[in-house]
Amino acid sequence: MKRLLVTSIILCTLLSMYGQQKMRFSVHADPQFAWFSSDENNITPNGSVLYFQTGLQMDLFFAENYAFSLGFGINTMGGNLLYSDSTEFISRGDTLLAVPGQIIKHKLQYLDFPIGLKLKTEELGYATFFFQLGFNPMVNINASATSKDETFDKENIQESTNLFNLGYHVGAGVEYRLGGSTSAIGGIRWSSGLTDVTSNDKANVTLNAISIHLGILF
Repeated sequence: MKRLLVTSIILCTLLSMYGQQKMRFSVHADPQFAWFSSDENNITPNGSVLYFQTGLQMDLFFAENYAFSLGFGINTMGGNLLYSDSTEFISRGDTLLAVPGQIIKHKLQYLDFPIGLKLKTEELGYATFFFQLGFNPMVNINASATSKDETFDKENIQESTNLFNLGYHVGAGVEYRLGGSTSAIGGIRWSSGLTDVTSNDKANVTLNAISIHLGILF
């Protein structure tokens, strides 16, 4: 009953806001280079990887050029880590060991729920420029590890990955009107992690990414 009541309140609030303010939706598919940061020498970042982020975004305008942005998507991130000490991973109940000097590629997939602010200029010709910033609460749905020596071969390491991850993002771009209310979106976005993505107590490992934001606004 409590969940139903909270859901009803949220829906009523959104419908009420929709009745008073303009709402626009977009879909996007963003290629991104992702990599890790670490605060310890025994686990060292060792290069970036190319992944994709896809999703939907709703812009709810509370003023002519200012909007709250809410989104939902699938965000695939990760990178390479060099392990200087022996490190254990749990894979489907089994224990896997990364040996000193081993480089392991991590692929982490999340449900992404970005929330933030979007600031837009007036339309100049057919173009509107925007600046965006906010937070990225994420829930891990898949995690795998691969090494060049095939000791790790797309091993499921979700049990060694924290379920929740929080980061922030800033970005800028342009919306180019194609006709009516439809626009093409292009931009660049930087995101950085605030919380540890692994359950390993030896280091605090966070995620970073630079993405090319590509989408269609309706």
